[in-house]
Amino acid sequence: MNQLEVGKKIRRLREKKAWTQEHLAQAASISLRTVQRAEEGTMSAETLAAVAGAFDVEVTELTRTEPSYPSVCPFLYYAKPGSFDWLVRVFGFSVRMKIPGPNDTVVHGELTLGNGLVMVGLPSESDDAKTPEQAGCRTQGLYLMVDDADAHCERARGAGAKIVSEPREAHGHRRYVAEDPEGHRWMFASPISI
Repeated sequence: MNQLEVGKKIRRLREKKAWTQEHLAQAASISLRTVQRAEEGTMSAETLAAVAGAFDVEVTELTRTEPSYPSVCPFLYYAKPGSFDWLVRVFGFSVRMKIPGPNDTVVHGELTLGNGLVMVGLPSESDDAKTPEQAGCRTQGLYLMVDDADAHCERARGAGAKIVSEPREAHGHRRYVAEDPEGHRWMFASPISI
């Protein structure tokens, strides 16, 4: 639980109700200073429970925070059934969000690797969004950092990934290139220790 974010949420809820800090203190049966500290992000479990009671919400409603996003989130299109699960199984991504679509496709998905995030979704006729396989060309590549590029390559190869370029050293990294079933190129790299 990020108490600073919880404090901000308490303040937003209080202001949405047009309550003063004094009003919240009275409704929660706590001191004004305790409300002030809570909104600054410092609170005990008892304070949290009292504030939740005053707002008539569960404590989990106050402590649940929305996921954060990195400043840059690549978005890739996938049309084939099972592609999302393939990326998880073969490249070792973790699933942060998966909104299923028809026939084992994913309307919107979010995959994480370390502190990075890649979004995926269905191609769209309306905005001319296509997979590289559909478009007949590749206009981007993805560069991802992993602990051990050689071990990652062997795992991906063993799981059925097409290895386009074997691990090699370049620009201070050891890296390899793999292609997924819909033609996206993925470059996985690890820094070379000096």
